[in-house]
Amino acid sequence: MQAEAIMTTPVVTVGPGASIADAAELMLARKIGCLPVVRDDGTVAGIISEGDFLRRQELGTQRVRPRWLEFVVGPGKLANEYVLA
Repeated sequence: MQAEAIMTTPVVTVGPGASIADAAELMLARKIGCLPVVRDDGTVAGIISEGDFLRRQELGTQRVRPRWLEFVVGPGKLANEYVLA
């Protein structure tokens, strides 16, 4: 099986200036799990996925941990978990 057998067309995209709320709303409305971010010249700037909305401090969805835990596991471990989230 090849990618074209399960891909969604036409490709739904947003521009770099789109709000996070608009991107999330579009993903929900179209029932898609990711959204390419495309510049005006048609080049891909990046991609937004469902995982990007999870556990992010800017959105208030981060995992709440006790302050003492930072001292136990160290900042590197927590930073790594943030990147992987």
